[in-house]
Amino acid sequence: MHIKSLLAACLLAVLPGLPAWAQGLDAPTGRVLLEVSGEIAATNDAAGALFDEAMLRALDWQEVETHTSFTTGLQKFAGPSLSAVLGAVGAEGVTLKATAVNDYFVEIPVSHAQEHSVILAMEMNGEKMRLRDKGPIWVVYPQSEEEVPFKRFDNEMIWQLNRLHIQN
Repeated sequence: MHIKSLLAACLLAVLPGLPAWAQGLDAPTGRVLLEVSGEIAATNDAAGALFDEAMLRALDWQEVETHTSFTTGLQKFAGPSLSAVLGAVGAEGVTLKATAVNDYFVEIPVSHAQEHSVILAMEMNGEKMRLRDKGPIWVVYPQSEEEVPFKRFDNEMIWQLNRLHIQN
């Protein structure tokens, strides 16, 4: 009993200095937009980590002007970075299985999150993305107009995203 009390006291002493994901995530209060599961350290549900719109907006919200092969001309996307979402859950895997509302999925290397500044776009040109226009979340890789014809990341740019599963 004495050892348990000592361990609890030590844990409480270091908790304030740990990153937010190590302390767990708050439960969503709104409609869940994204479920993250697999090799993660922080959860807020038996399924893994659930995020509503407010939770995603509280991360490092970014605006990116970019081109895609799925749109015409320069577009402005906004949403949290994929890196911030992975950091919030303490992701420890090497591959993401990104799944859409209709169960279509793609695999994305975790390393792409930072290497390519990937965002989970929730807005396009200042408008919230709805299901019928690639929302609620679209994985967007920023690209120049010159890069678009090569379609380098088209397979990874899954729309209607609602689940990420981190795996080794």
